[in-house]
Amino acid sequence: MALDMINIHQQQLDDIRDAAEKVGVPRHQMMVNHSHTHCGPSLHEKNPDFVAQFKTETCALPQKAVDDLEEARLDFTVGTCTMAVNRRQIGPDGKCLGMRPDPRGPMDPDVPVLRVLSPTGEVRAVVFGYACHPTTMGGMKTGPDFPGYARDWVAAAYGEGCQPVYLQGCCGDIKPRYVKLRPPYNDPNKPSGRFGYVLLEEPLDTVKEIGHELGRAVVCATCVPPPPVAGTELGGASEMLDLPTKKDAEKTIQKEIQVLRIGNVYVIGMNDEILVDIGLRIKRELRAEEWFADAHAWVNGYTNRRQLGSYVPAAATFPEQGYEVKTSRVGPGAEDMLVGKAVELTRELAGGR
Repeated sequence: MALDMINIHQQQLDDIRDAAEKVGVPRHQMMVNHSHTHCGPSLHEKNPDFVAQFKTETCALPQKAVDDLEEARLDFTVGTCTMAVNRRQIGPDGKCLGMRPDPRGPMDPDVPVLRVLSPTGEVRAVVFGYACHPTTMGGMKTGPDFPGYARDWVAAAYGEGCQPVYLQGCCGDIKPRYVKLRPPYNDPNKPSGRFGYVLLEEPLDTVKEIGHELGRAVVCATCVPPPPVAGTELGGASEMLDLPTKKDAEKTIQKEIQVLRIGNVYVIGMNDEILVDIGLRIKRELRAEEWFADAHAWVNGYTNRRQLGSYVPAAATFPEQGYEVKTSRVGPGAEDMLVGKAVELTRELAGGR
């Protein structure tokens, strides 16, 4: 299930998994990804009408999905988009200067695309993903930010009957590549390139253009018919990890990691704001495994519930400091544990768990 929300809490996750369980979907196979739009409504006790509406509508979706089951073919490919940029600009002293674009930093250009086709070839759904913070709109408006406009582009390209779905990747330190340079350009204390400037005449036009860029990448990736998903195996696994805290490695905080298998495609979901280096490392390590040779890894953050202090930085970023490290509750040992468990669960599913 994909939601245009900044996060959901344990209660909402439990409600959705309860509803899924009633129609035959085990709890460990129900994955909920939120786009992390910063303009989504709040699931807060001060907003009780929306909380109630959210429960009613999301808990009805598993039954609706079962009622809509039809024979289908699946295909899969990975496109490319460079709309995003790392936001942890590193200064001459090796420390993070703040949320400023750094094109030298890592980002994930992959755009995984899973299509659901009818037996006669009509595209019923396009599930796609990317790793980038939806923080373009700002202000107090309610909306999906660029993922909504990306879905609009995909829906328009495929026409009536196609449901576009967006999954958010590991983008804890990634933002859209929209910047406005300002002088002085050679002052290391005031680096050029700042986020938050609207470059087009109408503020919403910037959001649209960024979303449409991603949408075009999705459509372009499928201009040549993608290869079919190999195999018909379906499965899932979920485990709670006790990650070491930043202040005291002897103490832990629990976070869920989940893997779904769809043939030879493995969708990995982790709680909270996972920095891009961790997602990239999971894919590298899976590709290095012989048993994974003909498979695909689709790695996501912002999956299932959200916790306070939710950033999960890569170990190498801790000496650099910065906002993500400062606000995180986990320590540098969390990366190895997440990567190791992602590989382990994927291996088990590949072996028929």
